[in-house]
Amino acid sequence: MDPTAVATKPHAVCIPAPAQGHIKAMLKFSKLLHHRGFHITFVNTEYNHKRFLKSLGPNSLDGSPDFQFAAIPDGLPDSEEDATQDVPLLCDSIRKHKLLAPFRTNESQQ
Repeated sequence: MDPTAVATKPHAVCIPAPAQGHIKAMLKFSKLLHHRGFHITFVNTEYNHKRFLKSLGPNSLDGSPDFQFAAIPDGLPDSEEDATQDVPLLCDSIRKHKLLAPFRTNESQQ
């Protein structure tokens, strides 16, 4: 696909709550938007991104130029791959805006 074509499409950044039911629903919604002509960036936590890759295969998230996946830290310490994350700790991390840090500019972090 021509990179200039991607630049002219509307762009949606989809960030689900980092829980399985939310991720699946947001992914379906993202695919619908993509089908309607949107450029999509689907953002997952690093933990959930790794789980996607493990369950679907190493190339499963290789998107097209107009449907890409990105991963951000969730602010939690590394945990076992197959373990469920500590939900109260994850909620606390979200509440303290650790998930937003990659999206903030230098000016807004001060």
